[in-house]
Amino acid sequence: MKTLSEKEKIMEKISPLAESLGLELLDVETERAGNRSILRLIADRRGGVNLDQLTELSELADPIVEFDLKIDHYDAFEVSSPGLDRPLKDMADFIRYEGEIVSVKLYAAVDGEKVFVGPLVFSEEEVGIERDGEKIMFPLKQIAHIKREVVF
Repeated sequence: MKTLSEKEKIMEKISPLAESLGLELLDVETERAGNRSILRLIADRRGGVNLDQLTELSELADPIVEFDLKIDHYDAFEVSSPGLDRPLKDMADFIRYEGEIVSVKLYAAVDGEKVFVGPLVFSEEEVGIERDGEKIMFPLKQIAHIKREVVF
């Protein structure tokens, strides 16, 4: 029987907790910053998360990670949102950010354009944007990356 990795244990234990707060635990990251090690949980929800929600998840998750899971070899524990620069990668991301403004960058230009910006639309096999009431869709294999854009 395969033993779960630290990341899998955290995802398994903290995901239901995050969901009870209306959040989704997207990822668990570890990072070295100088001589410090950081354990970071990445959480989000449709429409975005605020600092109070991240703080609440942090306060509830920290003792579970440290005492229940006995993962205490990190110097810092953080709970963060994914940030705008995090690429959208899978169907869960597409559902979460449907209708939000994104940039879709292609590997090769289509009709002279390589980057398309607009509200995110998708189907089971294609992702794209809506422009002037028309959906401009691309197969996933043509897409280099998709990320959210700031609109002022």
